[in-house]
Amino acid sequence: MKAENLQRMRAHGLPVPAFTVVTKDTPLRPDFSEAERFAVRSTFDVEDNAALSFAGQFETLLNVPRKDVPEAIRRVRESYAKGYAAYAKAHGLPERESDADAPVLVQEMVDADCAGVLFTANPTGQLNEMVIVVGAGLGNAVVEDRADTTTYYYNKDDAVYYYERAGESPLLESETLQRLLDLGIAVERLFGAPTDVEYAVQGGDVWLLQARPITTLPGGETIVLDNSNIVESYPDLTLPLSQSFVKEIYYRIFKSLLLEVTHESPIVDALDHEIRDMVDMANGRVYYRISSWYGVLRLMPFSGWFIRIWQQMLGVENPTVTATERRVPLCVKATLGFELLRCVLQTPKRMDALCVFYERYAADLDRRLSAVLADEAHAKTPQLLDIYHSMLDDILARWHVTLINDMYAFLFTYLAGKRNKAALADIRNLESMKPVQRMLALVDTAKQHGMDTDAYRAAKADFIRQYGDRCLGELKLETHTYRTHPGLVDDFVRARLDAPTQLPQQEAPPAKSREPFFVRRAKTGIYNRERSRMDRTRIFGTIRAIFRAVGEELCRDGRIDDPEDVFYISVPELEALGAGDLRETVAQRKAEFRMYADLPAYSRLVFDGAIRNKRVLNASFDLLHRGDTLTGVSAALGRVTGEALVITNPDLSIDTRGKILVTRSTDPGWVFLIENAAGIIAEKGSLLSHTAIITRELQKPSMVNVHDACKRIRTGDLVELDSTAGTIRILNRND
Repeated sequence: MKAENLQRMRAHGLPVPAFTVVTKDTPLRPDFSEAERFAVRSTFDVEDNAALSFAGQFETLLNVPRKDVPEAIRRVRESYAKGYAAYAKAHGLPERESDADAPVLVQEMVDADCAGVLFTANPTGQLNEMVIVVGAGLGNAVVEDRADTTTYYYNKDDAVYYYERAGESPLLESETLQRLLDLGIAVERLFGAPTDVEYAVQGGDVWLLQARPITTLPGGETIVLDNSNIVESYPDLTLPLSQSFVKEIYYRIFKSLLLEVTHESPIVDALDHEIRDMVDMANGRVYYRISSWYGVLRLMPFSGWFIRIWQQMLGVENPTVTATERRVPLCVKATLGFELLRCVLQTPKRMDALCVFYERYAADLDRRLSAVLADEAHAKTPQLLDIYHSMLDDILARWHVTLINDMYAFLFTYLAGKRNKAALADIRNLESMKPVQRMLALVDTAKQHGMDTDAYRAAKADFIRQYGDRCLGELKLETHTYRTHPGLVDDFVRARLDAPTQLPQQEAPPAKSREPFFVRRAKTGIYNRERSRMDRTRIFGTIRAIFRAVGEELCRDGRIDDPEDVFYISVPELEALGAGDLRETVAQRKAEFRMYADLPAYSRLVFDGAIRNKRVLNASFDLLHRGDTLTGVSAALGRVTGEALVITNPDLSIDTRGKILVTRSTDPGWVFLIENAAGIIAEKGSLLSHTAIITRELQKPSMVNVHDACKRIRTGDLVELDSTAGTIRILNRND
């Protein structure tokens, strides 16, 4: 197979050194090459097939002078019996006799500066990650683990890589690395499967020496994780307590939704695997398990159309649909479609009812929680967990209407179409704007009365009471909020005492009767979406208070060293706690998350069989492609030129005045940063993302879905953001 694979690659124009195959019927032809040195290796029929590679089992001779090639061929053939016997025994294959006429490959020797192995998929099971191992000199030292190597890990969806370097092992020039990646993609496309490729680099040229299927992939279900949309709620690292909480709430909300619209528990039972895994975690980050979403969406009538709408509204960049095919009777699809339509038509009234319910429920919840926290005579953790579970039971049984409202907003935004883009942008008085309005009013109070006054303290307390949970990263339970750390309010106010405190003035909105039907419906969905998300923020604030109190009790009992260590423990672990000491577990998890912090925040991960977290040491990462013009999706129209400010770790103390913000994603708490900025560029997002909605109301130009923005733009670069034209230009680099 080795020679056949090389021949296929040469036939498709890939750079393979000249070679010939010596067999009983085709003896060595000295005129196949003018080279003086050769590589002589096996190309036996048992090698390099889809099941077994026989890698390293047979003799390979390098730098063989032309006159010594016949002897090298003899030695390679002699290695057949010994190499086959050992490998066959380990894999349960039948015995074979030696073959004195077995085919041997004679190939021009490449005098390599460096060489190694390229895997078009990570052999440990990550299918969209290419792995390149490189060492100085010839490749045999690399494959035999006799040389220090540098290993590159390249995510094919994000076009971003990181590498780990041992000793003084070589680093590839960016052009060489790009050439290798392009060749790897071409080889995988040619063979139609993940492939293991040996290569050599000589000067500026890359040569492919052999290729074979990767035989070590685990096999099993293909698992696709994608952070489209969810990265707004859970940017970057998310600790174990929040991870376990978000997985539970997604499961229960989707189960409630399906029970309502199907009326048939067998359908829900059949989908239990998918709805338990609507979200998943890898490398300390939260992702949609997107194949599970597709599995649920395929229940819909006209599911292909609905999936396309869903992808567009959530900003899913890779449109490939990955899900297990399930035959759904047409009558079931029709019933489901009718029920969903009924639910969608009732959505505005049901969203109003949900808000009324939560307002009443929250008041009672505050009283119950305050009573437990004030009780010094009993252990609080069991009572706090009881409140937590009752919240999930009471709220999540109703909260699935917000999913229907998302569908409502997505559907009518899609139907409104591009022709009504300006009308859709003109939506006012969103709930997400009220916190910044109140905060700026608090700044005015500080300007007029001073911060060390009763007037300021009263206004601050009122702000915290209403909006103290609205902040950056507000859906992560470990986040420090205005409620948990009131000093953050003072920090924000001090930073803006010398800045204007008035939001842009807007003209009166047009009369609703003049707006197209689909636009009115879309705006209703968007308005209710933002309103429910503010209530969600408060719900998460209460749950955060519950677990912070649990952490304080565990710390008093000496079971953790710091109350905030509780966020490194999952909810099921807390429920099954007993009297154990958690400090060792916390220490191990902290070490893991320090490691995860060194990894790129990939947007998509594809696994074979099971999700695998990375284990890395001293990772360095970068992009290959840089340019001065970027494109994306225009979220709020306008044109502005200004200095770029790249924010990868958002902090409310950052001075954003007059800057064009560049970030991976935003959440509702970003409103406090955006209100002072000139514009914003985000790698993730869609027309219904927080970036889009907030910037439209603040009248700030913005673009979302801008690939690699945080890498291609640097802080200090002079940038022109023209979202009307749909372009971003780097006018002057801050080198």
